[in-house]
Formats: sequence, C-alpha cells, structure tokens
Amino acid sequence: MNLGKIPAPLVAVCTLLGFLLVTTALSTNAANQAQAPEKGRLIGLIQTRRSEIGDLDAAVTKLRSEVAAETAKATSRSRQAKDEAAILATLNAQAGTISLKGKGVTVSLSDSKRTPPTAADAGAYRIHDTDLQLVVNALFAAGAEAVAVNDSRVVATTAIRAAGDTIVVNFRPLTPPYKVTGIGASASAFNRSDIAGRFGKWTKLFGLGFSVKGNQNLTLPPYTGRVGISLATPKS
Repeated sequence: MNLGKIPAPLVAVCTLLGFLLVTTALSTNAANQAQAPEKGRLIGLIQTRRSEIGDLDAAVTKLRSEVAAETAKATSRSRQAKDEAAILATLNAQAGTISLKGKGVTVSLSDSKRTPPTAADAGAYRIHDTDLQLVVNALFAAGAEAVAVNDSRVVATTAIRAAGDTIVVNFRPLTPPYKVTGIGASASAFNRSDIAGRFGKWTKLFGLGFSVKGNQNLTLPPYTGRVGISLATPKS
C-alpha cells in the first residue's frame, strides 16, 4: 500500500482513533485493578456477616431451648405455672419461635438448565420471589400449620423478596434450589391449586424444576429473627 496516496486528514483521524482506543483500554484496566481490592474486601465482609448471622441463629435456638426446659420444670411446681406454660406454648407455636414436627408436604423448585432463546426470555427460565410467595400461600391454603423456605421459617412478618438475582427470605439470601416445606399441608389439595397447575405447564415449556412430595416425618426449625410486638391487649 502506498501511504503517500492516503489523504492526510484520514491518516490523522486513524491515528487519533488508535490513540483513543489504547487510552480507553489502559484506563479500563487501571480502573479494574483499582476496584479489585475493594471488591475482594466486600466479598470477605459478606462472608463474615453470613457466618456471624449463622452463629447468632444457633445462639437464639439454644437460648430458646433453655427457656423451654426451664418452663417445663416450672410446670411441675404449680397448676398456675402449667396453665401459663400451655398459653406460652400456644403463643410460641403461633409466632413460629419453636420447632414443629409432623407430616406434610415438601415442594422443590429449581431454575431451568435450558439456555433461553433470547436474553429477553431469561426470566421465564428462573424461579422468582413471586413464585415462592405463591407456593407458600398455596401450602397454607392446603392446610399447612407452618411453612419454611430453605429452612427459614415463615412467620407473619416474613418478607420474600428479590435482591438483584438473589431471593431473600427473612432478609437472608437463599441459595437455589429452593425447598418449601409445609407441616399439616395436604399433597392432594396442593396439587389442585392454581400455582401447581401453572408449574406443571412451566416445567414442560421452560424446563423449570418442580416436584411435590408428601412426608410423614418433617421438622421445621424455629424462626430466629426478632419478634416485635406493636399491639397487645390484656387477656380477659
């Protein structure tokens, strides 16, 4: 190629463009290197907080077990103590602060392993927070006395929400696949629900994981978050 025949303005534009591309690449690389330590620190902080939350959950469970043991001892001392213990047990069960055992249903959900045809279709191939909400509601409608999502107990104040691509229950991130367990629920009643019918179609269309299993020996852990009381009235 005879460079002498190339117009000088074109040579200048090409040179400037090359300079800008190199400068942009260097700037991007420098920015990524500058952000790397901060990103690593943030990941480490998240892991530390998760570990601390796990330790606190275990401590809460242990303390509640100790309280229950002391309450059981007190019931042997007086009739009044027995009555109060019965009332407390009922309130604890309603608040979800004690573990429960019994028969029920476990609904398993998972994202599809298929590749979405387009980026716009990706949402149809994933489990969302609204899906878990509908499954929880359907289990209660099917007779569940208590429900947990990935062993996180659902209570009156429980929030099931999305935080980016992560589903959060009781302000704690969940790791898929998802397991929604309901003690007291009827598998046949759940299978007749609208959400079960929808998932039956979605598994065929999008490959979502969905299964319903009855179990005679389920255990739900207690709710370990803070139980707040905004309104109380004396017992008549």
